Amino acid sequence: AVISVVTMGLWVNYYRAHISPEVFHFLHEFYEMVAHILNTVIYSTLLKGFAQARQPARVQDVFEEMQVMGIACNTVSYNTMIDANARTGNMAKAAELFNSMNAHRVSPDVITYSTLVKGYCQAGDIDMGFQVLRDMNQSGKHDPDEILYNSLLDGCAKQHRVDDALKLLEDMHENHVRPSNFTLSILVKLLGRSRRLNQAFTMVEETCKRFDLQANVHVYTCLIYACFQNRQMGRALELHDSMITEAGVEPDARTYAVLARGCLNAGSLEKAADVIRAAYGLSPVKMGTPKRAPGMEQRALEETMAALSTAPSAEQVAVPLLADLKALGVCVEANLYHSAMTTSVNRAGRNNTHPEEAVFQKVGKSRARGLRA
Repeated sequence: AVISVVTMGLWVNYYRAHISPEVFHFLHEFYEMVAHILNTVIYSTLLKGFAQARQPARVQDVFEEMQVMGIACNTVSYNTMIDANARTGNMAKAAELFNSMNAHRVSPDVITYSTLVKGYCQAGDIDMGFQVLRDMNQSGKHDPDEILYNSLLDGCAKQHRVDDALKLLEDMHENHVRPSNFTLSILVKLLGRSRRLNQAFTMVEETCKRFDLQANVHVYTCLIYACFQNRQMGRALELHDSMITEAGVEPDARTYAVLARGCLNAGSLEKAADVIRAAYGLSPVKMGTPKRAPGMEQRALEETMAALSTAPSAEQVAVPLLADLKALGVCVEANLYHSAMTTSVNRAGRNNTHPEEAVFQKVGKSRARGLRA
């Protein structure tokens, strides 16, 4: 029977995530039998397998063997090798491979440039990332896409290069590259850390209008976090309500985790308790409620309840909230119940000969009033 190149390519492609030295040895032996059918397709698949396994040394071995055997590399092959080295931080080798493309007259594509930019940015060399972008524009063959811009923006954010990031956003506008919510999230985080809160709000509003883009829950959560970074708790809570009522965006568990922690850090325990009530649909006092109660990230819930349970207001705030959460079946650490009760008992006992009764009577009376209402 005749084994075709396509058949073997499919076989290697299927098992590439589990390529072992034994498989590689088998292919060498197989090559001796049917050398004429091994071509760029097969070797490109091998390159991809070793790249996905994060084995750049094996990628290099395959590349050198291709050169010895006179098997040409195409753009996909080079992209795979550049990516393998970029992922492991070997940008010198990635640049060498890029130069090899030019020497062998293999045309780079958008993926080539994007991979280089991302690699340089992850390595902390933002200036080289910008240089790749300039080289790409000067070649005139390809236009940068959103992925490339986002890599540069993320690099700028990590190094707090605000002006460079904003210039990139303007370049996206001028080149008609549509930003995504991921783009907005990167910029909001950067502007928030740089104490440019108003600019963050304006940037989101103007970009959404310009590209008919709807900011999603991740962008709103980043804006809420930026509000707390800039010590504007009230604005964060207002944004929570407006995202529901005006934008029609539902908060998620992460949003409420950010809100609760922000309120705690701002010293407002009552607001933090209200956030928990909003997250679980428990009729918050001064907050809007989403259509669907998403709950809250468990760690944030327990951090918040731990603070509430040891606060002077535990009797009025933590005890009834814990009871409501328990009624919903929300899992909260048992020691938090004990802590809240202990704090309440101690405070109630100052002027009461039966402190335990005072605590539970108070909770019971408030619940009875709620039922009658």
